[in-house]
Order: sequence, then C-alpha cells, then structure tokens
Amino acid sequence: MTDDAVGQSIGLLLPENAILVSDSPTTEGAFYRGTEGARAHDYLFADCGGAIGGGFPVGLGAAVACPDRKTVVFEGDGSGMYTPQALWTMAREKADVTLVVMKNESYGILNIELARVREGDPNEKMLSMLRIDNPSLDWVKLAEAQGVPATRATTAEEFHKQFDAAMSTKGPRLIEAQIVQNLQPMSDYIHDNRG
Repeated sequence: MTDDAVGQSIGLLLPENAILVSDSPTTEGAFYRGTEGARAHDYLFADCGGAIGGGFPVGLGAAVACPDRKTVVFEGDGSGMYTPQALWTMAREKADVTLVVMKNESYGILNIELARVREGDPNEKMLSMLRIDNPSLDWVKLAEAQGVPATRATTAEEFHKQFDAAMSTKGPRLIEAQIVQNLQPMSDYIHDNRG
C-alpha cells in the first residue's frame, strides 16, 4: 500500500463537509492531491513550520468544536508518538474522529531535516534515532488500550474497506495504515537541499 492509494480512497469516500487534519508531512502531498476532487471539506495543516505532533490534538479540537461533522486525521507514526494521550480523550468525549496513522516506521520529516543541515553522510547511530521500528509500534493495541476501536490495513483494498466503514460509523476510530513510501535516498536529499 502506498500513500497515493490512501489518498485515492480518501478522495472517493470522504463525506460532505468533513474536516481533514494533516500531521503526516512526508505523505501530505498524496492526501492533498487525492482530495482535490472530493466532496466539499475543510483542510487543516497541523504541522505548520516543520513542527510535528499536533494532529491528534487538532483533530480532537475540531471534532469537539464541530460534533455534527466527520473529522479525519492523517497522522504519521512518528508524529503520533508526541501526543498519543489524545486517544484517551477522544474515547472519553466520544469524538466523531477517524485517525489514519501512516506507519512507515520512520521519522521521515526528520530524515529530510537532517539531510538539510548535515555535511557528509550520517552514521548508523544517527540514522537509528530516526527509525521507530525497534521495537515496532502497534497502533491498534495503543488505541484499543485507550478505548478507541482500531484496525490495521496492509493493502490498498483493506484500507479502502476500513475507511469506508469508518466514514459510516460515529465515534472515534483508528486505522493503522502500513505503507511503503517512496522516499528519496539520504544522499539525494543532501544533494537536492543544500545551498
């Protein structure tokens, strides 16, 4: 499954008047493109200025402020680890919010930032701090432990079905979307983003 496949499903299934919140910087472009022809909606960017971690709280705020509208949050797995306690509050408030956690097991945006500021190639220790696969995060268990029903999608077909079900269900729900992301190699970022 790719971020483009997720974006296509969202564009097809998003209900009228939904609120989208994006805190998945390295996959954001695919979602934005995918929603260009979608039903009318609002789009909030939670990662302004390069900061990450605001998607869950911004989504919670939108769902509480507009309980008659479906809220959908696109959250990177790295970004989500900044504010996972928002899941508990979503369950407590019975917020009508669907959380799509894009699991690529990497702080993708931090890899890009490292490439922009680092002279030469980073060593293995540096790169290990930007991976979140040892141990791998289980977003289904994290959500369920806090009272939010959750599923895992590993294919575009699974995601499409799970997202369709979430759009027709009230209350909080999380989908862990395991994606294969086409990130440039580190050397390409260094070359493309220097000076």
